[in-house]
Amino acid sequence: MAQWQCDVRVSWRTQLVSLLTHGALILLILIAPWPEGYGPIWLVLLTLVVFECIRSQKRIASRQGELRLLAERRIEWHGQEWLILKKPWMPGFGILLSLQQVNGKKRRRLWLASDSLGNAEWRHLRQRLLFPQTVADEDE
Repeated sequence: MAQWQCDVRVSWRTQLVSLLTHGALILLILIAPWPEGYGPIWLVLLTLVVFECIRSQKRIASRQGELRLLAERRIEWHGQEWLILKKPWMPGFGILLSLQQVNGKKRRRLWLASDSLGNAEWRHLRQRLLFPQTVADEDE
């Protein structure tokens, strides 16, 4: 049974930070004084940054979907169960979860931005992760 669940949306702030970072790199590549004969290197660098920007946006979009917090430091994400390995890192703007598949060796880090959840869902998730035993005792 899930202790907490919600539908995670795409974080527009995370998308914006990614676009601004990649945009700054592209701008630096374009305005940097390149010696003559370095055109192929310039073009390869520019292409790599553009493709990494596209890849980053796809990864951000793939993080949406239903997330369930289960008992015993487990979550269900995209139809798979994951074990939370470390204490989640929770600055005010997001939560970083270090995960390992329950029946496998695959590891992932899942970044949940604060704007990808509703305000009440965000507060409730933080409370569940910060005080798992206290909140579980209150619900009984």
